[in-house]
Amino acid sequence: MSAPVHPLETSALRRWRRLSAEGATDAAEAVLWDALALEPNLPGVHVTLARLRWPGPDYRHWLAWFHQQLKPRIYLELGVEHGHTLALAGPDTRVIGVDPAPKGDPLSRCAGPARLYRRTSADFFAAVPADSGLADTGFDLAFIDGDHRFDTVLDDVIGAERLAAPGAVLLLHDTVPLTAETAGREHLTGFHTGDGWKIVPCLRALRPDLRIVTLPTAPSGLTVVTGLDPSNTRLSERRAAIRESYARLPPDAALHAPSRVLALGLNDPEAVRRWLRQAADAR
Repeated sequence: MSAPVHPLETSALRRWRRLSAEGATDAAEAVLWDALALEPNLPGVHVTLARLRWPGPDYRHWLAWFHQQLKPRIYLELGVEHGHTLALAGPDTRVIGVDPAPKGDPLSRCAGPARLYRRTSADFFAAVPADSGLADTGFDLAFIDGDHRFDTVLDDVIGAERLAAPGAVLLLHDTVPLTAETAGREHLTGFHTGDGWKIVPCLRALRPDLRIVTLPTAPSGLTVVTGLDPSNTRLSERRAAIRESYARLPPDAALHAPSRVLALGLNDPEAVRRWLRQAADAR
């Protein structure tokens, strides 16, 4: 059963719709921010603000787009939940999902061969199942959308990179924070992206060999990483120091200067197509 909607959320969204219909867009948006100032846990208001801030294709559109463009042989997804994004893979793609507590039957809508491992990503990477085939061929496309805490995202990136095939593309969800309350380590709001966004400045600082762009797509961004090198151990060797250092990083800069901190690109397929082409040429 879903949680009841806060009366303030209902009122704010009703006023936002009315003012938007009247063309008072600035006043309409101000209503939403005023509501959050009174009550920081209004998931519907957060989602509406995110879509206002980042118009255009959303992250599921982009996942489908990457599948269409790359036609990966093997697709790895960490954090499958209901399996909605697993279903975006084509019939010729072998799907590998990892989730300790998936909901329902996540593989039911997969068009091609698929395998689900009901375990944490840490357990999965600690002993990669032989029947996954990843140790032999690696993945061509991976999507990290599990535990949104920076520590876990860092470990997921380290683990995934070791299994990357040549030219693989890694996608990281929830990398553009909306508010300080929703971008913290602790899950205090219904709309929660966690502090996994820290992985972007971390990779940009410590792995200049990687090519990184963050798509400003609703509701919380999608970061694209190429140039993965399974032999590179810099992150794993410095893991403890990285965790300690980035634990203290506040979201302020990412909130107020996302273009600079998060390497924002354009929410536009042609721009991303050019970026991928340039990334491939740079290998």
